[in-house]
Amino acid sequence: MTVEPRRAVAIIGSGPSACYTAQALLKLRRDVDITMFERLPVPYGLIRYGVAPDHVGTKAVTRQFDRLFTRSGVRFLGNVEVGRDVDLESVRGAFDATVVATGLHADARLPLPGFDDARVVGAGRFMRILNQHPGDEVSLPSLGARVAVVGNGNVAIDIVRLLAKHETDFEGSDVHSPLLEQASGELRTIEVLGRSLVDQAKFTPSLLAELGRIDDVRYEVVGVEASSLEDSAERSGQAAALAALLARDQPTTPRITVRLRFGVAPVALAAESEGGSPLRLSVAGPGSFEPQGASTVAEPASLDVDSVVTAVGFHRGDAHLLHALLGHERDVFAAGWARRGPQGTIAESRAEGQTVAREVEEWLASADVKPEGERAALLARLDEVSVSFAEWNVIDEHEQRQAGPGRVRAKEQDTESLLRIARSSSGSSAVVAPLSSHPSVPEAPTPDSDN
Repeated sequence: MTVEPRRAVAIIGSGPSACYTAQALLKLRRDVDITMFERLPVPYGLIRYGVAPDHVGTKAVTRQFDRLFTRSGVRFLGNVEVGRDVDLESVRGAFDATVVATGLHADARLPLPGFDDARVVGAGRFMRILNQHPGDEVSLPSLGARVAVVGNGNVAIDIVRLLAKHETDFEGSDVHSPLLEQASGELRTIEVLGRSLVDQAKFTPSLLAELGRIDDVRYEVVGVEASSLEDSAERSGQAAALAALLARDQPTTPRITVRLRFGVAPVALAAESEGGSPLRLSVAGPGSFEPQGASTVAEPASLDVDSVVTAVGFHRGDAHLLHALLGHERDVFAAGWARRGPQGTIAESRAEGQTVAREVEEWLASADVKPEGERAALLARLDEVSVSFAEWNVIDEHEQRQAGPGRVRAKEQDTESLLRIARSSSGSSAVVAPLSSHPSVPEAPTPDSDN
């Protein structure tokens, strides 16, 4: 009796798109083995390092993914970066198909005068540091008393919520409070600048509703016609959420004032001297002006701020070159934001994973089976220095044990520390340093608009 050879698929990345694709592929085929390559010693990418740390419900999807890695035929290779520790052609030569699920890697920059100032920080970088991503800075910059948040999508609202919350609002999360206190300790005013009008704003109404549950915060709106907030069949979900936010009891002596400006875009940023404060942020549009309702004045207004957080999207940057192959090689597929760009939610990644899995299955139906020997040799070499899923569980349990009062975990940020913890109870004598002697370039997990 002839035994059909099993098929082998490599997935580069271990975030939600990677995991959903693996789940879907295993449902389509019982004869497939999946190996996930992850450059960090820990899995789950965006969920662990990109999702706002107070969104515990969103992060809970990792429990579902945990079950994926306990299945026969699914292997996690942490601390292995394709393109640095093993070349892509070696992976393609050993596996029948390769899925790239590495996300996007850098905050989009505003190509405007003055936005190269050190007091401008991207939302992705901000969230990465707050989530204690290995290889990133260990502290957040102080934002001062008045910060402008550029953007009015979900990531921008996440930033506003994190900055405005009380310390007691983070019970049950993995927020590292000293980092957040360093950034927001002096904060009194948050100016939110969105170029979209309220009906076209990209935020999810439920996220705006979360802001209404924070005590001692006053909300003001600029650039919105009062009539558009009135209850009617035509009112958008965004307008309804904004109306509810404004209808709450507004404190007369607020701890923080959040001013939501719609239909406004930044024009330039300037400081009187290098590092001088405040920054003069020039803006244009109906949301530039204090009176409610659209203004026809074209002359830009200006705001004095101490810092700026930009939440205007992401791009590939130069952290990964795998994207160059997408669409050019028949055995290489893409999932997540590597596939569709910086749009869509974590929930949408599940449906997309099913689509990617079908494409892979279609390819496997006609592709030649790669020899097992080359793959076995490659995996044996990487096993000596990689982090297994069992070793990730050691890290996970350690972080939960180290959690302070009101927190579910205390993350380790140093890569070498993560590797030592992983090997601490395994009896392994394997090398604990990264595979490459070259310094690791931080790869930003892509904050998802579902945060």
